[in-house]
Amino acid sequence: MHLNKLKPVNLFLAAITFCAGLSWGSFTVDPFILRLDISRGQTSGWIELSPSVNRPVPVELNVFQRIIDQDGKENFDSPSSDDLIVYPSEVLLYPGKKVRVQVSWAKPLAPRTDMSYALVLSEVPLPIQSDKPTDAEIKVQTLARFRAVVAIETGKPGRLSVVSAQKNDSGKVEIIVENRGEGRIPLDGTYLLIRGKKYRKFTGSEGNSIMPGEKRRFIIELPYIPTPGEISYGQGS
Repeated sequence: MHLNKLKPVNLFLAAITFCAGLSWGSFTVDPFILRLDISRGQTSGWIELSPSVNRPVPVELNVFQRIIDQDGKENFDSPSSDDLIVYPSEVLLYPGKKVRVQVSWAKPLAPRTDMSYALVLSEVPLPIQSDKPTDAEIKVQTLARFRAVVAIETGKPGRLSVVSAQKNDSGKVEIIVENRGEGRIPLDGTYLLIRGKKYRKFTGSEGNSIMPGEKRRFIIELPYIPTPGEISYGQGS
């Protein structure tokens, strides 16, 4: 069954990773979610990097596919992507100075569906000079690593379809849905409508948007197993 057609909302969860002991790391990134509005011809955008420590900070930027599993969790070991060009891809941040980096769509044809990519910004270690080169002391340099998001927006709606509904091993009902539209489907304010009753409390109702072609698992406690035709989806009150 096809669920409600939904207009895309700009909702992403930026994945951020820090080394232990760092609050914002040795540099900052703005914005953390870079949106390229392809529907308006915007094929490139800018991010700004600023050092937050009183020393030079070398940073390397790489683009990766952003793969979300059925439970809405991002795969942090996703392969790299050449769909975007980052220039410059290596920068050296000096105290008190900001650097702008351009991110551009690299393919000759504009994308036809909403897409998202992980932009990983990693501090590169600088050589550490030891006061006693002959000793066996190992000095560890703490480095920052950010995983930001580049969102490609087409302005098209998403369309959820129920793939299956069945009991899982814990006795709860597991509903698999798939986005068969061309736009992302956000999960903020979502509910399931099953046999005319709204359900807002279920596993999988929060987190990353469902991108075109992606499936998502919803788990809910029900005394029965509904058919796909008895399930619909909505947002708001």
